[in-house]
Amino acid sequence: MKKPHTHHPGREKFEPVLLAAVLFVAALAVGVGLACPSLLPISLLALLGSTVMFYWALRWDVTLWAWLWVLSYGLLDWPGWKLELAGFFNMTVPRFIFLGAILGYCLYFLLHRRVIRFDKPILWAMLALLVYVGINVHITGWVSSVKGVETAPYFRYIGSLVLPFAMFFLLYNVGSSEKQIGRALILLTIYGWYAIYIGYMQWVALRYTVAARALIWPGYINDPEYGMMFDRARGAFAIASPQAVFLTMLFFVDLFLIRKLRGMYRAALVLQAILIPAAIFFTGIRSAFVAFIACAFVWVLLANRHRLAWAKAAMLVLVLTVATSAMWDRLATTDRATGGVAARGPIVARQVLLARTWEIFKEAPIAGVGFGHFVDKVYAMERDPASLTGMYTGVLVEHNLLLNMLAETGAIGLLLTVLVLVLLFRQSLQLYRKLPPGASGILCREFVVLFWVVMANYLTDAMFRDPLWDVFSTGLFWCFSAYMVFCNRLLEPQSLDMPIAEPAWTR
Repeated sequence: MKKPHTHHPGREKFEPVLLAAVLFVAALAVGVGLACPSLLPISLLALLGSTVMFYWALRWDVTLWAWLWVLSYGLLDWPGWKLELAGFFNMTVPRFIFLGAILGYCLYFLLHRRVIRFDKPILWAMLALLVYVGINVHITGWVSSVKGVETAPYFRYIGSLVLPFAMFFLLYNVGSSEKQIGRALILLTIYGWYAIYIGYMQWVALRYTVAARALIWPGYINDPEYGMMFDRARGAFAIASPQAVFLTMLFFVDLFLIRKLRGMYRAALVLQAILIPAAIFFTGIRSAFVAFIACAFVWVLLANRHRLAWAKAAMLVLVLTVATSAMWDRLATTDRATGGVAARGPIVARQVLLARTWEIFKEAPIAGVGFGHFVDKVYAMERDPASLTGMYTGVLVEHNLLLNMLAETGAIGLLLTVLVLVLLFRQSLQLYRKLPPGASGILCREFVVLFWVVMANYLTDAMFRDPLWDVFSTGLFWCFSAYMVFCNRLLEPQSLDMPIAEPAWTR
């Protein structure tokens, strides 16, 4: 039976406007190219990009833009590909992608006439944190006076607070279906193949033959002047921590999808999950080992729908105990390459940083010494060389997110940070309770448990370093977190005084 034709009032008015906009952009691109022939390739690329973005905003899943931005830090953040701007961020490929995503989301809201919501306590808490830290850094200075960490205030504020929070807000507003979750998770696994490949190739190059570096792409990863931690498989990043955080998250994403998918790709994900633990070991990040074990306990205890969860947790403890006993000779060494975790230097360094943080907090307990100015204060402090705070460790920045916020933004900044995390967990708990125990789709209680695993992974990492230096890991966490909040919104009863606007072409 044919579906009767439905007249959509306003559609015939809307489509000419869109056509006129496309023709205007095309005419502008051609005009720029004719006026300045050297800009013709750029103008044509801009026209092509605008056309793709327009069609994507009209027909495709726009939530993927956020993930393309995050993953670009692990693939396209090439040191040579940047536009230097005096007194501000150098515009790199990921930052251009972020700007493009923002424009795309604006286009999406215009085309679909969607209601922009700011109706959750967590959004207000995030805004309060942004405003407070922004005022704090504006008062104390956007640039550090210490060579090597000059960018600490503005890089960490804009790169790891403003940008991820903006993506969180946009994802919350554009999220609308369960299918978007599945697409995002599949995209993560696709990038995961690349991350695993690079990790294995780096390990082979470090332990066996340098010739393996010829198989690593892009080439800047092999540049001895790029980044640090050259003795570890750090993936496509300047340090190994982002690679470890991503792989730990990816392992449990694979476990989740293996339960939900059928077909050939399910078998491929089984293989990917088998390859991941070794790749995490290759990073040499001890906090990743702790995070992996913590996440495993969360997954075993909460993601299992049977009554054997505690039995499986006990079995996991037994396996870890036996493995630790069998490998104790290696674990007790200081050589990270063989799994050694007994190096005392990092432990002493964190003890010194803790003592310095306490001294800084006592001087400025309310508002801190200024966001991004921890190192400035450390250099300015008068310390007894015989005391713990006077020890030289070679480590200057605080290696703990909460302690860093306490020292730099005071009790106010710490409380706001904790409030945001608590409200985020509360959103996930509400979603968990709304979902029926027997739900079998992507949006189910197991997906919420997967988020708790991701949160445990991020917070464990944040207890051993300051993740605000790492845009990739922070963006990864907040983009994933947005799914909890928008899914929780989707399961709420709709308000009668706020109807959902239909797409323009259905009117």
